[in-house]
Formats: sequence, structure tokens, C-alpha cells
Amino acid sequence: MYDYSCVLGLLRASAVDLQRHALSSEKERIARMTSERTLRNRAIAITHRLQGMAEPQRHQYVAEAARRL
Repeated sequence: MYDYSCVLGLLRASAVDLQRHALSSEKERIARMTSERTLRNRAIAITHRLQGMAEPQRHQYVAEAARRL
């Protein structure tokens, strides 16, 4: 099961990976998109959404949400 801290950890890892592979001209925009506050808000929204889903769909939804940063 995915709780808030797990989802937040996945989002942080995805954000670090995104920043590492970003072009230097895009780093500022990506930094704004992946600020700590933004990641926390996304994690809250994702965990609320997961409450209404069946278990098989949860893993796919969290994986897609982390990639869509």
C-alpha cells in the first residue's frame, strides 16, 4: 500500500532524476516544478486519489504520476 511518505519519496526521486537529466536552460523551470512544496502537494493529492482505487491500479497510477512530473 502506498502512504504519503512512500509517494513523496517516489516523487522526490523522480524530481532528482529529472533535474539531473535536464538541459541547463531548463533547470530553473524544472526547479520550480519540483519544489518541496509542490512535491508535498502532489503527494497529498495522489494519496487521496489512491483511496478510491483497487490495489492493481494503484501501482500503475503512482508510477505514471511520478513520471509525469
